Amino acid sequence: ARVADVVAHEIAHMWFGDLVTMTWWNGLWLNEAFATFMEMLAVNAWKPEWERWVSFGVSRAAALQVDGLRSSRPIEFEVTAPKDAEAMFDVLTYEKGGAVLRMLEQYLGPTLFRDGVRRYLTDHQFGNAETSDLWRALGETSGQPIPAVMDGWIFRPGYPMVTIRTENGGRTLCLSQHRFTYLPGGPGDSERWQVPVNLRVRTKGGATSLRFLLSASEQRLDLPEPVEAVVVNEGGYGFYRVRYAPELLERLLERPLDLLAPIERFNLVNDAWASTLAGLEPIGAYLDLTARFRGEDDRNVWTALLTSFASLRRVILPGDRPSLEILVRDRLEPVVARLGWAPVPGEGDLQRQLRGEVLRGMGTLGNDAAIQAEARALYAKYRGDASAADPNVVAALIAILAHGGGEEEYAEILGRFKTAQTPQEEQRYLYALAGFCQADLLRRTLDLTLSGEVRSQDAPYLVRSLLMNVHARELAWVFVKEHWDALERGYPQGAFRRMCEGITGLATPELEADVREFFAAKNISLGGKTLEQYLEQLRIAVAFREREAANLAIYLSRLSASPSA
Repeated sequence: ARVADVVAHEIAHMWFGDLVTMTWWNGLWLNEAFATFMEMLAVNAWKPEWERWVSFGVSRAAALQVDGLRSSRPIEFEVTAPKDAEAMFDVLTYEKGGAVLRMLEQYLGPTLFRDGVRRYLTDHQFGNAETSDLWRALGETSGQPIPAVMDGWIFRPGYPMVTIRTENGGRTLCLSQHRFTYLPGGPGDSERWQVPVNLRVRTKGGATSLRFLLSASEQRLDLPEPVEAVVVNEGGYGFYRVRYAPELLERLLERPLDLLAPIERFNLVNDAWASTLAGLEPIGAYLDLTARFRGEDDRNVWTALLTSFASLRRVILPGDRPSLEILVRDRLEPVVARLGWAPVPGEGDLQRQLRGEVLRGMGTLGNDAAIQAEARALYAKYRGDASAADPNVVAALIAILAHGGGEEEYAEILGRFKTAQTPQEEQRYLYALAGFCQADLLRRTLDLTLSGEVRSQDAPYLVRSLLMNVHARELAWVFVKEHWDALERGYPQGAFRRMCEGITGLATPELEADVREFFAAKNISLGGKTLEQYLEQLRIAVAFREREAANLAIYLSRLSASPSA
């Protein structure tokens, strides 16, 4: 799927970039966001069974995470230096831009949107264009005031959280909006957006889809009879988060697999985790919510759940890690038992991919001894016969092997990296080297990143993985500080910038203080707001740890005492 995405993306640049070119770098999104949107549109039309628009929810979530920062930036902003332009090649230009285009397409309808884009391309073919030119073409085609609706999404940072509750005995829906940020207090909190809201409302009379534009701080919608359940952001296309009143959330969680489509379940989990990080909900409520998804079999929903568990592992105290492992095993055991280790006839690609991801989660985040033993046995068979393991499980086998491995496993994985026959195999073994837990082995991997044995375009990402590994991060941070000048000189500029993203994993108060002192003393700039964003993400993680550490420890200790709780 990734290969198809890239091919479609680059072909789309024949129209968005070549046929019509942005006037200046501030309009980079006209090239890259459109190519991102078109890659999803094209691949989804070609291979609908891949559900690319559902998987795009994970990409949109990455943009929502960055755009929830105080240090976010607008999709389009003034570019006055090369570093400003380089910093635009990020999730805000690509994923937020693509998501906003998808939201607009769904708001106008695919036909009107396509006709407007066609007009834009015709009017400006073999020339240059600004964002206002796109709005003009879409507005003339649709008869809608496009700039009024869309300028806030392009020229301002951030996005809203839409909160919903009921009044009047459930006959009135009350929706409100405020800017979502992970850290409280700051300029721009009073910003309001024109939010295209899609609702699915279930009453005794059945389910109805409603669509309206939330433009004020708060708006009400009257219904003919009391609501039984309501889904906000139906279809999952909106670039905003949703927070339900407790009773509305409970109704959805009673039967999430029945009431919610996979993308809607993904958004529910992802928005709940974001609300928890932001301090809007307690950690216990989120962990209770995760228990409702033991029966889940959608790959993207499990991506959201596993990502949150990995984030928790980075912020909890070392002594609480065994209890977190118990929770992870409790949540994953049913899906692991259902899927097993081998595909079954008639199974789709997404289920095969899910198998690999949940097995990996069980063997690493869950640290499950039985899964680790099975992985070692199956890997031994795979070494003798590549057909012994499904290709979607092989990456999980290698990751599990590294997580519990010692000298013998390290030698095996390093040797396989050096003798790999394909780029995919090489990358798989390379990044597994960052997944070991023993300090002496991790030091060897760090040395590889400067010895020339790992390509300079790959080494920065290996360092980033080591910084994100709770067993390696202190060693990796010392290494980065000691070799900063050599790393900066030897690595490609863009990849070096992504290496620095690893500091977001240094989620202890002591490491955060040291990180800030180091970057201040070096007077380092990564272009745009890149470093500021990394430091803010680190602050969010540490603030969460400081705020919730005691509550998390109590919750996990209860689970440890009674795993079925």
